[in-house]
Amino acid sequence: MDEEKSFTKRLYEKGVQYVETTIELYKLKGISVFAGILSGIAIGFLIWVIFFMFLLFLSIAAAFYFGDLLGKWHYGFFIVTGIYALLGILIFIIGFKNIKQMINNLIVGKLFKE
Repeated sequence: MDEEKSFTKRLYEKGVQYVETTIELYKLKGISVFAGILSGIAIGFLIWVIFFMFLLFLSIAAAFYFGDLLGKWHYGFFIVTGIYALLGILIFIIGFKNIKQMINNLIVGKLFKE
């Protein structure tokens, strides 16, 4: 009888240990996924900042160039502003849902990446 109790007790302990190990494994996988998402966001943010700075200086240069061609600098800034306004309207009308879907796909892909 003692032998059956010790076997059952060992089997129970092994089961508890398995469950605890499985929970710990899922915690570590969750931390790994979270760290991957966070690092992706950080790198993406850095790339966007660099791209924004490039675009800012390029826009200023284009505005001065157009202003020089037209004789007054503020005309160049109006032209560049108009170009950005048209691009913004086009993106809002045509591509808003597509951009949102693309971002959703990136996040879901990161979450379920094995």
